[in-house]
Amino acid sequence: MSSRLRPARHGTGRAIRRGAVAAAAVLALTGPLIGAAGPAGPAAAAVCDGTKVDTLDFATGYTYLYYNSATGQNCAYTVPKSGSGTPQLIAVGLFRASDNHGVWQSRPDFKYYAGPVRLDARGTCVLFNGQVASVSATSGWGHCGTRSAP
Repeated sequence: MSSRLRPARHGTGRAIRRGAVAAAAVLALTGPLIGAAGPAGPAAAAVCDGTKVDTLDFATGYTYLYYNSATGQNCAYTVPKSGSGTPQLIAVGLFRASDNHGVWQSRPDFKYYAGPVRLDARGTCVLFNGQVASVSATSGWGHCGTRSAP
């Protein structure tokens, strides 16, 4: 693993700085190496608040991106297309362009979904990605906001 990437402490889901693009590549190639929170439950419907702004639809799953304009928070989570309830690798990542700050979760034994991961990204672009089993997808930089007056 690159010396620029520092995985979250296992079980914390804490934010990680630096190397968002590299981390996206690592997530796509080696998802289980990245730190994560514990296995998630089946209540994926209410994991993110705000408005759904994008969906990554890939062969084995979906990654959803939400934005809450009241809080400035982006939120993302990944769900499998099949095998829900069966332990499998599921991952999600969310990164902001302004400072390459990112958050992610990945475990080989999630049963229902990975996430949510949340990140304040007012006034900058975000990149989000997801993985289920060995298939992943990345959005590229987009959903660029403008910073509102305080």
